[in-house]
Amino acid sequence: MKLILLLMSVPFLLISCITTLAGLDSGDGELPEEAEQEEVAETDDAEEAEEEDPEPPEVTPVNITSEAFISNFFTAAYEYRTISIGSSYDYMTGVLGEPEGSGEITDGVYYHYEHIGFNFPASAEDADTSEMRIDGIIIFPEEFSKMDAVENYGWPTQDDVGNFRMLYDSDPDNGYYIMMPYDQEDYVTALLLHTEDFQDTSLADD
Repeated sequence: MKLILLLMSVPFLLISCITTLAGLDSGDGELPEEAEQEEVAETDDAEEAEEEDPEPPEVTPVNITSEAFISNFFTAAYEYRTISIGSSYDYMTGVLGEPEGSGEITDGVYYHYEHIGFNFPASAEDADTSEMRIDGIIIFPEEFSKMDAVENYGWPTQDDVGNFRMLYDSDPDNGYYIMMPYDQEDYVTALLLHTEDFQDTSLADD
């Protein structure tokens, strides 16, 4: 009787072993495929990262009281991240990215970032941007009064009280001029280096 029961259980044991082996074989076959898919995904992510354009550098505040700034700004040799008077609009955006906005202080249009702006003779919408050249650099100071300007830069050539601006021209022969408009509380709102003689111009309306 025991022999008969043993013989009857043999087929079930064989079927169980075959099923188990088949399951292991199937699982072993899937592992390399999953690994291959993960490797392909990692490769795609790496390629996408390489294709993304690098972020433009952060526009940081300008130290307008440093000796280097004063020397360069008042002799029209100032540049910010290699951008200077004469640089093109395309070069500006290539270095700093697209500007945050635009405005007017004097003739033309300036395009600005958080702490600095660059003036052009015309709007970028109306000209070939590769040919547009910077004719003015504007620094936007923080909590900088008229007396701070006098202490650091000396007395202005003219304090045009009627137009709320100070005019500086430390080197009358270099063809560049400096204007500092201020508000009713005598805080300087901008330092503007330009190729234009500001005595012949008035401030643009806000």
